[in-house]
Amino acid sequence: MHRSPRGRITLAVSAALAGLAAHGASASDWGELRIDGYATLAATRADTDGLADFRAAQFQSVGSGRTRDWDFANDSNFALQLTWDTPLPTWRVVAQVIAANDTYDDIKPRVDWLYAGWAPRDDILLRLGRYPMPSGMQSETRWVGNSRLEVRAPLSVYFPMPLTSLDGADLNLTSNCGGARVRSRLTYGTSKVDLQSRIGDAAVTVRDLVSLSFDASQGPWRGYIGAFHADVKNVSPVSSQLNAVLTQVSASYPPAGMLAFNYNTGYNSTWQFDFGLEYQDAPWTARAEAIYRKSPTKLVAQQFDWYASAGYAIGRFTPFLAAAQITFDDNYGPEPVPTAPPAAVAAVRAYNASLTTLESTILSAGIRWDLDRGFVLKAQYDNHTLDGAKSRGVFANAQPGFDGRNTAIHVFTLALDYQF
Repeated sequence: MHRSPRGRITLAVSAALAGLAAHGASASDWGELRIDGYATLAATRADTDGLADFRAAQFQSVGSGRTRDWDFANDSNFALQLTWDTPLPTWRVVAQVIAANDTYDDIKPRVDWLYAGWAPRDDILLRLGRYPMPSGMQSETRWVGNSRLEVRAPLSVYFPMPLTSLDGADLNLTSNCGGARVRSRLTYGTSKVDLQSRIGDAAVTVRDLVSLSFDASQGPWRGYIGAFHADVKNVSPVSSQLNAVLTQVSASYPPAGMLAFNYNTGYNSTWQFDFGLEYQDAPWTARAEAIYRKSPTKLVAQQFDWYASAGYAIGRFTPFLAAAQITFDDNYGPEPVPTAPPAAVAAVRAYNASLTTLESTILSAGIRWDLDRGFVLKAQYDNHTLDGAKSRGVFANAQPGFDGRNTAIHVFTLALDYQF
């Protein structure tokens, strides 16, 4: 993702304001400019016997295991957030630029947030521009390692969602209900991302996304429920070629027409539902989330994913345990090879070879050590077991012999987080 012209303008205006303030302009003349940020430096090692790469996000294409013994890129990032409280009392401009590893194994900056916020009252906020993707309790802190026990946002819920921001409008209302503080959020937007998926390098376009979510907090408890609908197009050279071949042979073998629809090149109606519950009251921290996604094709998998984690603080140390699962709510079994013309037989076999999934069970254990001056050190061990004969889990570049079903895959990560 490249920096947009709007991103350059916003950062230039912020720099100009800072310079004017340094030469004597008062805060009341130019508003107030604040700079915040966060960073993570992480090292990850995956024991895949050199047969596949572990990835921390679906848009990443390589990692530890096959391409590298130790990976220092996929879980590391550096971000700056600039907030300009303008001289207009109801307007604020926010830009967040993050440098992180991308689909092409390059660490490049991208504009993750860039919006103008209008708040006519304390309980109303309208954001126009690029804002966080509304998916899950950690959608606005997904890359902020300091904000959670784990080294990364749990893979079961956040790995299947490669999008991190939307371009559009976002309305937030805050109210009190029975002593609970409730944030209601209504969103409309679009987005596009390149990723390395189970069907090869793909371009994913999301249009007309409409979401509604409610986030309620009371005392140590926080609950979240949300849903969105969008038209999603997921196109790769592999899926496009397979769709074309299956469509062509459907004249001699009609069932191939339905198989072709599973890899169609147009937009598909997609629903997702999110649920979350969190408890934080020292020394305990606990969180659980689940998502259910519904789609008519295999390009946007229909799935149910969840995780649960708990930690107990002992001084500055918080050991934690977590369990998670990714399950596909659809039939990914092979189609019977038909008695049909050779071209149809070859097309069905190619279709069967394409049916890979993310299905896996992940058990984790780790410890968080809160240091001084905003630093946090974490160590985490993950045990991945692939569920189902067609699963590759969150791993890419799988070679013949890669299994992960009979023998679990071990992943170890050491991370240093900083927030300022």
